Amino acid sequence: MRYLKFISISCIIFFMSFCKKETKIKSVYSIESSLKLNVIDTLIESIDSSKISNIQDNKQKIIELFFKSFQKDYNKPVINFNQVKNNHEKIEVKKYVDFIFNGKTLKTFLISFSYENDELYRSILLANTVLDDGLIIYEKVLDEGEYLRTSKFKKNIIINNLFKIEHFKYDKKGNISEQLLSNDSILFLTRNYLIQENYIVEYYKEPYIKINKEWGGKEIIYTKDGLDSSYIYLYKQKGEIKKNVKNGKWLERRYLEEYNKSVWMDGQYINGLKDGEWSYSPDGPVDKVEVYSMGKLIKTYFP
Repeated sequence: MRYLKFISISCIIFFMSFCKKETKIKSVYSIESSLKLNVIDTLIESIDSSKISNIQDNKQKIIELFFKSFQKDYNKPVINFNQVKNNHEKIEVKKYVDFIFNGKTLKTFLISFSYENDELYRSILLANTVLDDGLIIYEKVLDEGEYLRTSKFKKNIIINNLFKIEHFKYDKKGNISEQLLSNDSILFLTRNYLIQENYIVEYYKEPYIKINKEWGGKEIIYTKDGLDSSYIYLYKQKGEIKKNVKNGKWLERRYLEEYNKSVWMDGQYINGLKDGEWSYSPDGPVDKVEVYSMGKLIKTYFP
């Protein structure tokens, strides 16, 4: 009888111990689930502090991807990165919530640092799983005005908008003349993207169209002998859209952070993905060639 009591008590203790372990596992699972967000028909216009956690590794790779991601804008960033570009220890990187978008998992990271006048810069970087392609989906900048970047995840498209928010009116000399009663929002930049083969590619509303456009300010270009010069726009796109994405040979001029200026680039797209050799020319001759295989960078060489 005592033996049976001992067995019964042992079974009860084991069962209670098992239940505790099971409860702990479910709790951990629910925490992991809370760090994932289904973003179908979702507008990202602020930062949710409950979705921020510490990051353990890949900080340097994430910072490099952060700077590289501004290539997608073509235009020069609205903030000057000189204080942190070569001083990465000043940049704080936190893990943000994983996004589930059309069945694909994408990582997001919170990037923050202090810049001019001790203003706090904060942005959310969307990245693919291998951290070789990214998009800035949220950004708030106070630098000679206020800029706010938002992103709308709608069906299979990401609508990325950058607004300039005006607080004041200015006179012809650029001085503040009065404060606005209500802030004016001006759409400064807008682009659409979709996820293609784990990469974030530009999406165009027109399924088939040839593009040849220039914009931005102009800069003076001199011939090699310095005797002649001409003006060219800072930004350019020339190529063909097929099935809403870039295809075939393209010539582009974008601002690249590594050169700190607008750079000529040319190469081939297949279904919106870079493929084959892409040449980069900051000052006439080709400075760098990148070799891609359907969006993935294979190698880089300098001719």
